[in-house]
Amino acid sequence: MRIIYLFYILLFLSTSTFGQRDYSYMPSRRNFKVKYTTYDHNNRKEFSEIWKLVGKVKYTKSIKYNIESEITTKDQKTIYQYFHLSTQDSNFYIGAVRYLDPIQLDSYQKMVIKVLADSVNIPIRPKMGQMLPEATCSAKIMRGTGSVLMSMNVILINRKVDGTEIVETPAGKFKCFKISSEKISYSGMSIKKTKIMEWYAINVGLVRMEEYHKNGKLISYKVLESLVEDFFIP
Repeated sequence: MRIIYLFYILLFLSTSTFGQRDYSYMPSRRNFKVKYTTYDHNNRKEFSEIWKLVGKVKYTKSIKYNIESEITTKDQKTIYQYFHLSTQDSNFYIGAVRYLDPIQLDSYQKMVIKVLADSVNIPIRPKMGQMLPEATCSAKIMRGTGSVLMSMNVILINRKVDGTEIVETPAGKFKCFKISSEKISYSGMSIKKTKIMEWYAINVGLVRMEEYHKNGKLISYKVLESLVEDFFIP
C-alpha cells in the first residue's frame, strides 16, 4: 500500500463512525491522546509529540484512523502534522512518513512538501523471527515553479520480529512485540545508516523506539509518556 501526503492540505474525514476497542496497535475508543517524548543519547529532551484521533472510518475489511500530531520543540515551537494509520486483515499499517525528521521538515514549512510513503506493515499477531516487508518514504521540497528543490528519503530494510518484552515507561508497563530494522536516510550526496528498535503493544501502539549508529552507540530514543482515552469534548 502507498499513500501520498501533501503537507499543505489538512485531511479531516468523518468522525461519525466509532467503535469501542479494536484489536490493533492504536487505542480505538471514541477519543484518545497519546504523548511521546524524544530524548538524545544524553537524556536531553529534543521534542514531544501528542497524537490525537480526529477521525476513524470502518470499512468492510479495514479501519482507517486519522491522526493529528502536535509536536513541541525544546524551544517551545509548535508544529502540526496530519497522517493516517490503518488496519486490514491481520496487519496494522503506519505511514513511513513517521520516520522522517519532523524538525528538519518544519524548516521548509513555507514551501509545499510532497511525501510519497509506503505503509509500514506491523503484523497484529507476529511470530518470533518473522521477516517484514521493506518500506520507503520520499519527501520532495518543491520550488514555486513546481520543480524539486531537494528531497529527503528513508528506506527501512531487514525488518524482523525479535520477540516479546515487558517495557516500562511513565505511562505504565506493557507487554510488547519488539521489531528491529535498518534505516537508510539520504538527501543529495549525504547517506546515513542507522538501526532502529521499536516496541509495540496491542491496543496501545508504539511504546518505545530507539535509534543507534552502526557502531551500536545510541542516537536517540522515544518513550510513551501518557495515554488518555474517552476524554470529554465540550
